[in-house]
Parts: sequence; C-alpha cells; structure tokens
Amino acid sequence: MIRAGSFIRKHYLAVGVFAVSMIAVLWFAGTLLLDFIYFNDPRHKDETLKPWMTPRYVAMSYDLPRPMLEDLFQLTPQDRGRIRLSDIAAREGMTLDELNAMVVAAAAAHRANSQ
Repeated sequence: MIRAGSFIRKHYLAVGVFAVSMIAVLWFAGTLLLDFIYFNDPRHKDETLKPWMTPRYVAMSYDLPRPMLEDLFQLTPQDRGRIRLSDIAAREGMTLDELNAMVVAAAAAHRANSQ
C-alpha cells in the first residue's frame, strides 16, 4: 500500500503542477461564475457609461461582440487591455454622453440585425 506522504515526496513536481493547475481552474471558473451572475442582474444591463468602465464591461453590459466595440471605439492593439472610457472619450475629443449615445445606437442596430 502506497502512503500519501511517500507518493508526494516521490512525485513532488507532478503534484505541484497539479495543485497550481487546480488553483488556476478554480480562479477562472469563479471569475466566470461571478461575471455570469453579475451581468445577468437586470440592474447591470445597458448601464449608462461611466468613466471607470472598460470596453469589456460595456460589451458584457450591452451584450455586444467585442470586435464591434473595438471598431466603434477605434481601439488599437495596445488599447485592448484595460483602457477606461474616460481615456477613450478624451482621445476622441468627445464627452462621455456622446460616447454613450454611440454605444446605445450601436446596440440598437446590433439587436435589430440579430432578430
């Protein structure tokens, strides 16, 4: 009979890789679950844009494809990280209300084309 302690000592690298991979799986599964719960709450659907929001947040709130928002916001590959909407509006010389109107119009057009 193999004892757990001796198995771990003999295969410490495999056990370590397994433990790290399980932590990563739990992290990503938890993030996915929390995003699912958060964005299925009606309070978080089609939210008015705020300066701290990111394009990813807008895509999830308005249920829009990310490439569509990347085109709408004219994002470059360097911008695709965590650029905030306040930075996008300043770069484009727009107010956040104008940016909000663009997103609402794009969402309406996307939903009309989807049906």
